[in-house]
Amino acid sequence: MSEPRHAPKARPLVARALKYGVTLAIVGAAVFLLHRYIAKMSWHDVRDALTRIPRWHVIGAIGATLASWASLTAYDVFAVETVVPRKVPMAMKIFSGATTHAICNALGFHAITGTALRYRMLSTQGVGAADVARIVGLVGFAVGMGFAAVTCVALLLEPSLAGGWGRWLGVGLVVAFALLLRWLAGKHDELKVWKFTTPVPSAGSAAAQIGIGIVEMLGAILTMYLLLPPEIAGGFMTFAPIYVGAILAGILSNTPGGIGAFEALMLAAFPQEQRAQVLAALLAYRVIYGFGPFLLASAALGIYEVRHRVEKAR
Repeated sequence: MSEPRHAPKARPLVARALKYGVTLAIVGAAVFLLHRYIAKMSWHDVRDALTRIPRWHVIGAIGATLASWASLTAYDVFAVETVVPRKVPMAMKIFSGATTHAICNALGFHAITGTALRYRMLSTQGVGAADVARIVGLVGFAVGMGFAAVTCVALLLEPSLAGGWGRWLGVGLVVAFALLLRWLAGKHDELKVWKFTTPVPSAGSAAAQIGIGIVEMLGAILTMYLLLPPEIAGGFMTFAPIYVGAILAGILSNTPGGIGAFEALMLAAFPQEQRAQVLAALLAYRVIYGFGPFLLASAALGIYEVRHRVEKAR
């Protein structure tokens, strides 16, 4: 018996409902946990914990943030050069990447916000909407490689992770990276997924982006790590999986900047008596890694828009 004609339309609706259901479940769990944890805290303790963060730790966190954001910007430089080689000046590639990542990290909805912001800037250089979509896809691929690369390093250095299967999973990721680079080293200049085609980077470019991804993720992790008291944070390689898991929860929640889900998972990873210090570190992290870059990028984008309009009016 043939399927009803409306079946193909029903499948996307089911997938969308499932996606929204997962999002609502994550957000609901995050709200419940945050309320439960914060209700047991004294804001006096949180304020005191904020004032006790060493100044040099704050300076180090700012430096780690700069390294992370520079790496994110490099993703865009590689992606733009891969999709539209020698068409966009280096200054515009850097400006577009830096401002887009800083604003998207705060607002969330990267696919929509990131595409709109990049198109607004890159279209002034003659880059079309289809090419901007390809650039966004390559940047997303590079970010995913960064997550995978850091996870691989953590699994190899801490074999006890993943229930003792860490080393084998790490070796599996190394093999996957090697196969990917070998494929890219062949005669492949584009990848076709259904009706969508996109240029792919060379093996050398992909290897460089994997290295940049490690620097980007280590910078982000180090920012949060430095803001926690050493006796709470523990070893860096022990803390890294906690951070990566919290980031993934934030991404799945689809909330702006992953706010709520990220904080809930971070707080859940520590005992109740340490959560006031953890919350203080989270607040400082949001200012340094999220709010600060967002303000700078918004101001820079505003200045760019004014200058662009003035130049067009001449």
